[in-house]
Amino acid sequence: MGNGLKSCKQKRTSPLIKTPLLEEEVNENLRIFSVKELKKATKDFKKKRDVVGEDTYVQTFYRGYINDETTSKLPVSVMEGLIYSQHHLEEWKISKEEAESLGQISHPNLVKLLGYCCEDNRSLLVFEYLQKESLEHHIFEKEEALPWETRVKIATGIAQSVAFIHSIKNSPLHQELRMHNILLDEQYNAKLLYLDSKKQCWPIDWAFVGTKYMSPEYLDADIVRMETDVYTFGVILLELFTGSKEILINLERLRTRPFLFTEMIDPRLGSHYPVDAATKMGTLIQICTREHWKKRPLMQQVVDVLNSVCLICRGILNI
Repeated sequence: MGNGLKSCKQKRTSPLIKTPLLEEEVNENLRIFSVKELKKATKDFKKKRDVVGEDTYVQTFYRGYINDETTSKLPVSVMEGLIYSQHHLEEWKISKEEAESLGQISHPNLVKLLGYCCEDNRSLLVFEYLQKESLEHHIFEKEEALPWETRVKIATGIAQSVAFIHSIKNSPLHQELRMHNILLDEQYNAKLLYLDSKKQCWPIDWAFVGTKYMSPEYLDADIVRMETDVYTFGVILLELFTGSKEILINLERLRTRPFLFTEMIDPRLGSHYPVDAATKMGTLIQICTREHWKKRPLMQQVVDVLNSVCLICRGILNI
């Protein structure tokens, strides 16, 4: 299998959590499915999961099982190529070239694309199935709280996936960096569902209406850049560690007094977190969500900070 290795232009990371080599791999094993195969795998597209995004759209996924060379049945998630909005129905038809382009992108913190189907006016993408479902589910729908260390692990994984995409694409993720697009495996490793929105026909005109992830530059001038992703990541961090949807109120508090972050932490955690690490996390959220995009850090710098937070949690680093 040929690999096109690309060097990382950003700063080095802490040795605690290794950032995998940034690379685009030619996926020679990307499978082309027929509608008949996927219909059988999903039991006639029966067991579906609708993901309602903050951006007023709905993505539909079907759980199924496909035959695999190493196992008799491999669980998969099949995404339907239709996006429903409050205003209209948007349909994107993925081409063979676009699907194969997605298949070339490989990283441990991205949901793996296994195959696709472009047949009978249907566009279907087949991804690996993640057992623990979405981060949104764990933060806002489950009573049991994720431990502090698990949240830091998740945050680091997300940051690594975004830094990776920025390094190889040199472009923002835009709509894709969302809580419901962050999925967790059995070990709570975070994987981002990346669809390369520049290649798809996402309805940009309504995509950010009413969303809590809207950055100042998008609100003021419809501008989207990589620093916009940093802002969105900061909002996700705020949700992840506070368990709260009161984004605007919490952001305003952090911008003026980041040291108050310890008072905003998810009450389900009680006092089971390192205060020094929490303070550093509050400062990171503050700088990621700065109003002027030029004052925000690079995503690789964010990874470095999160690595240092891990060191603090382990008692290796003092601040």
